[in-house]
Amino acid sequence: MKNDLSCHDQNLVERTLSEGFRFLRFPAPLERAFVLAHADERTIKLILASLISIVVFGAILVADYLMTPEQFGLAVKLRLGVYAPFMLVSVVILHRMSLPQLNEWMIVLVAFVASSIVAVLAKSGVNATAFTKVVELIIVVVFVAVFTRFWPMVLLSAMVMCVHGFVVIDVVDVIGTVRLGSTLLLLTTIVFALYACYTREYNDRQAFLLALREQALRASLNETNRKLDEMARTDALTGAANRRAFDEFLAEHWAADAQAPRRDLALLLIDVDHFKAFNDRYGHQAGDRCLRLVAEVVGGCLRKPVDLLARWGGEEFAVVLGGGDAETALQVAERICRALEARALPHEGSSCMPVVTVSIGLAVRQPDRHETHHMLLSEADEALYQAKAAGRNRVAVANPADKMAQVPALLQASLPTGHLADAEVRQT
Repeated sequence: MKNDLSCHDQNLVERTLSEGFRFLRFPAPLERAFVLAHADERTIKLILASLISIVVFGAILVADYLMTPEQFGLAVKLRLGVYAPFMLVSVVILHRMSLPQLNEWMIVLVAFVASSIVAVLAKSGVNATAFTKVVELIIVVVFVAVFTRFWPMVLLSAMVMCVHGFVVIDVVDVIGTVRLGSTLLLLTTIVFALYACYTREYNDRQAFLLALREQALRASLNETNRKLDEMARTDALTGAANRRAFDEFLAEHWAADAQAPRRDLALLLIDVDHFKAFNDRYGHQAGDRCLRLVAEVVGGCLRKPVDLLARWGGEEFAVVLGGGDAETALQVAERICRALEARALPHEGSSCMPVVTVSIGLAVRQPDRHETHHMLLSEADEALYQAKAAGRNRVAVANPADKMAQVPALLQASLPTGHLADAEVRQT
């Protein structure tokens, strides 16, 4: 059962459970949800009941033949010529028309037709045998009570009592005690049937409300768990992924890309140049704003959700470029440097620029299932060290002999002076 309820409707569920529903009615929004939630199931049950009733009503022809052979022809006409076609039309209507609110009342109409046929047969028979038709009314009541809901059953019970009165008072000439006894017998059957209908529907409605409550609680719990998981994977200051999320993301992509032939995985390690001097000069709050700005600029240069930005620690960030070759990764790194310079956040404590800049270590590898992602991390970290040693505010690439050969000469010529440093990193 799926119901998308607003907070208002959820409060309505709690209030309805608290106040109860003695008259088997919910407030309008819940009533609509209840009817629709059970519509398909109820339609199938009612169609099944209709088809079974044709068989049962036809089988009673055996009793007609044995007890009232003189009216057997009439019984065949009424049961098979009137009731059966009427019932089949009702089945088609139940199947074709999407009107779940009317389905229950359709069954009441059909049951009333069956009761009327019983009355006609009783009137056309002799008094001694006509009285046995009261038993058929009991069968109608019990049969319908198995399938229908309470209020339609109340209406049907009233109709059946009227038919019974017509049979035992107007048609059958019997003594008063027999009339009273038959009336009490039918009335007792109706009372038990109504009690069964009421109890079953009350339990159905209560189960529906409890299911809605459970659904709301589960949705709330899932949302809370999602937020907690997001908090556990997110750096509170910058909104970037934290170290845990980064480690999982890199390990997963390394394992996945190891299955894809000749697919590179690129890693950028980014360090804010002279961040300690920035903190000392402008204060820790300004330092926090600086880190948030760097995260914003770097995030704006990435392809989400293919790439991942994470705070590596302190003033360091890490970027995983999914499926990025050396040329693409270098373009991203240079774009980050230029974008941050363009923001022109003052940094008078920097020895390389009067604005905040970053140094970037870039490593690119083809994942191998016989190696681990720690190799890529080690290369990027060494490249970052080389970028800082070369004067900061630049990009250094690990394994230049292997990876820079993939970068077209035109691209290298277009890079701003001072941004690209060939890192002399150990060959692996």
